[in-house]
Amino acid sequence: MDDIYFGYGGFNFSWGDHICAIFDRPTQQMDVMGGFMEQGIRAGQRCAWVSPEASARQLRRALNDAGGDVQTLEASGQLVVISEVAFYLEGGIFEPKRTMDLLRALVGDGQRTGYRTMRIATDVSWLRGDRIDPDLWEGFEIELTEEVSGLPAVLVCQFDRRQVSGSIVVAAFRSHPIVILGEEIHQNPFYSANAPGPAVSEIM
Repeated sequence: MDDIYFGYGGFNFSWGDHICAIFDRPTQQMDVMGGFMEQGIRAGQRCAWVSPEASARQLRRALNDAGGDVQTLEASGQLVVISEVAFYLEGGIFEPKRTMDLLRALVGDGQRTGYRTMRIATDVSWLRGDRIDPDLWEGFEIELTEEVSGLPAVLVCQFDRRQVSGSIVVAAFRSHPIVILGEEIHQNPFYSANAPGPAVSEIM
């Protein structure tokens, strides 16, 4: 059953949600995101995972451990694993429009092959070392929130606090309406479209 609503930890998501997930270690990431992707697979949804190879290996292992046949899932196109470099960069340069076009293409291709809805999880550890200007990234994420709101998809952007700068984490908080912190999920009071709330620095 391809439900309109689904959730995590008692929190219901809906299609069009754009979520940031902040983790402190890879095991924490897989505890949450492995379950998120497994739930989508079991619901017959298309699931896309964008990440470095190490993170992709961990996801495949988590799905296999949960009883999934990863090889078959990938061969069928239900599970799509993409390099974060291929998704975000062209010639080593971040191209926001190209990434947005790839996102639309992923959803459209899934619908043409019978998947009405989609879960997309991106691991953005490639941003380590202030690779791009935080304001540029925040602007892209805000645009992405608007774009995803009209798609039959849920997008989770994953940030490892050990690998990205504080400025990138602040940009993430300001540009996502929903946030997963470790293993807890919340409506995000720091989202820039909300009424003024506490400073992001209070939780850093």
